[in-house]
Amino acid sequence: MEIRIYPFGPLQANLYVIVFGTDAFIVDPCVPLESLELDGLKVRGIFCTHAHYDHIVEAENIRNATGSILLAFEAECPVILDSHKNISSHSFAPVTVLPPICALKDGDILTPADFAMKETDNFTITVLHTPGHTSGSMCLVFEEKTDEGVNRCLVSGDTIFAGTVGRTDLGGSMPDMLRSVQKISNLPDDVRIFPGHGPATAVLAEKSGNPYFTALKYNDII
Repeated sequence: MEIRIYPFGPLQANLYVIVFGTDAFIVDPCVPLESLELDGLKVRGIFCTHAHYDHIVEAENIRNATGSILLAFEAECPVILDSHKNISSHSFAPVTVLPPICALKDGDILTPADFAMKETDNFTITVLHTPGHTSGSMCLVFEEKTDEGVNRCLVSGDTIFAGTVGRTDLGGSMPDMLRSVQKISNLPDDVRIFPGHGPATAVLAEKSGNPYFTALKYNDII
């Protein structure tokens, strides 16, 4: 599993290309396709961790160019389709994404078979519903089994950043965010975290130094 990171735009939103051999998945399609290094790769799926414009602005263009499917958490799908709800029409050019969008549920586990890939590919993508930044925010756990062991990473969108969490004043909820932090804290310590903005981190680092994680020791916040 190879993870390629492409920050873009004034808010430096991160687009991720997750590569398995000659196949790839795109998470948060916010970068023009011509800026991505996709030669020799077939894009099998395009995930949106949430519906805010800075994470979906190139969704329609990339889907049309690659012929891939677009996937998002079920509660977030209608928001992606509406330029008022995805807040693109407030300050920027309206972002229009057309159906269909494949609706995901909490706990869904996707395998190579779901994307018409080779049965010899040995990975899963697990959907975690992590509301807080938005009501339909999700994180994705990519897990690959190799001869050397298990390689895991969490693509967290705007739920978790290095040392903090995403804002909750754009239709989100801090109580929901704290419950999502609890869910993420239950992942193995060695899971790497790739957020929607800023540098990568890991579960152990956040449990040690992120105040929203360290506060979990006190039961009165949940």
